[in-house]
Amino acid sequence: MSLVAQGLTDKGIAHALGISKHTVAFHLRNLRRKLDAASRVEAVTRARQAGYDV
Repeated sequence: MSLVAQGLTDKGIAHALGISKHTVAFHLRNLRRKLDAASRVEAVTRARQAGYDV
């Protein structure tokens, strides 16, 4: 989530972590669902509000 907060794209996150962009999209989709967020920005905001170090 910290890489999302830095503004990286799925491709940029995938490169930074050494995984595929499809894996990144899968995990971000799950995070948005768990945080009940409609967008990446909202997911970051909700994660911060929940006390996660983003």
